[in-house]
Amino acid sequence: MSQELIINWLKKLRDTVEQRDLQAHMALVSKKVQVYGLPSQQVIDYQGWKNRRRNEFDKNLLSRLSHSNLNIKTITLRRLGFRVTETMLATNGKQLIIEKDIMLEEEEDGQWRVVEEIIHNWKAA
Repeated sequence: MSQELIINWLKKLRDTVEQRDLQAHMALVSKKVQVYGLPSQQVIDYQGWKNRRRNEFDKNLLSRLSHSNLNIKTITLRRLGFRVTETMLATNGKQLIIEKDIMLEEEEDGQWRVVEEIIHNWKAA
């Protein structure tokens, strides 16, 4: 059940990127999200995530996401933590490969959203 939930969430994330649907994409992201481990060492919050994704969609920079190497690390009643390799494919053909931990949380409305990401490694390809 947990693995299926994670796989479905990742699929929705990929689908919203391919469809350039910012509203549906942000519905997968918690208002309290925090993203750590960026090269700039800044922490990204909900508004920062939304601004980046809007820019990628508006300027047609991001073509698609893909995920591999799923490894579930934490399972509780309301939280699922996992490590995954995410590949971001730019419209110009360049790729960014990111190894990260993602924490999903079932929020009060019953929806599972990302509340935390920790980037461990990334490389351009």
